[in-house]
This record gives sequence, C-alpha cells and structure tokens, in this order.
Amino acid sequence: MSLRATAAADIQNIVRDASTGGDEIVITSPAGAVATVHGFTSDVHLSIDPGTGEMVSGRKASVAVLIADLVTESFQDIHGVAESTSRPWLVTMTDANGTETTFKVVETNPDASSGLTILFLEEYVAS
Repeated sequence: MSLRATAAADIQNIVRDASTGGDEIVITSPAGAVATVHGFTSDVHLSIDPGTGEMVSGRKASVAVLIADLVTESFQDIHGVAESTSRPWLVTMTDANGTETTFKVVETNPDASSGLTILFLEEYVAS
C-alpha cells in the first residue's frame, strides 16, 4: 500500500472514531435532506488582519469531513451558496461547552489526496 493510501485509511479511521476522533456534525442540504457525519471542527474568534498584522476579533469556523462520507450521503456536491435569497448548505455542530451552533457553508476545499474536504463556515441566522 502506498504512503498516500495508508494516510487516507488512517484519516478515515481517526475521523470516524467517535471516542477519540472527529465530532458528530449534522449537514443539511438546501433541499432539506439531513446527514450526520463525523468531522474535525474549528470555531476560532481571533484573526490576523493581513494588512496590519494585528490581531482582531473575527469568527472563523470550519469542519473537515471525509469525502467518502459525503458521497455515501449523496452530498458530494456541497458548496457555498452566494445568493442571500437561496437556501444554503448548513452545518450544525456542538462546541466544547455543549453549545450547538448552525453555520452556513461559504466555501469548500476538497483534498482528493487525503480524502478530506474542508467546509468553511459563517454563522447562520435564519430569516
């Protein structure tokens, strides 16, 4: 088995291990279909201003999920929806304090080599 295949298999085992790996997240399609998958979550409230190099308050959230899990759930076409009049893809996750937050997907960054895709998120407020 190649190094890449070994790494991809290891990533799948780590992400899907509920006790030591990824967190359970819920993804909702614009049509209302729902899938529960495991992934690595990130929700950071501090950024670096690229113009000044200064730290500023700014929320950045993302999840890393297995492409194979998205394919299994028929969610392989997940993407950001720019139009505010259209329903976005949604991701609901729970933070370390047990607070559940729903985000909308604004960008995706798939990595076919590792078998992961990163979903970049922003907080979602239902209108």
